[in-house]
Amino acid sequence: MNTFRADITILPKDGVLDIQGKAVEKTLAAHGYAAVREVRVGKFIRVAVDAADEADAALKVTTVAEDLLVNDLVESYAYALEKKP
Repeated sequence: MNTFRADITILPKDGVLDIQGKAVEKTLAAHGYAAVREVRVGKFIRVAVDAADEADAALKVTTVAEDLLVNDLVESYAYALEKKP
């Protein structure tokens, strides 16, 4: 059995109102960072996954993300896997 680290990034889908992102963008502009636009605020989750191989780890991460972590009506996600030494 191998252990993999999965970094999961969850963001609001395009077209979904992101109130936190708008608040951060407004604050940045007020502090002189008007060139920073289209701010989106989401979640970052790091987990360790025990799996036979990378394909098995990917399946486990996808299942957990889609079953529990992501509201697929308003959020999208991506993940990166890395085998732990």
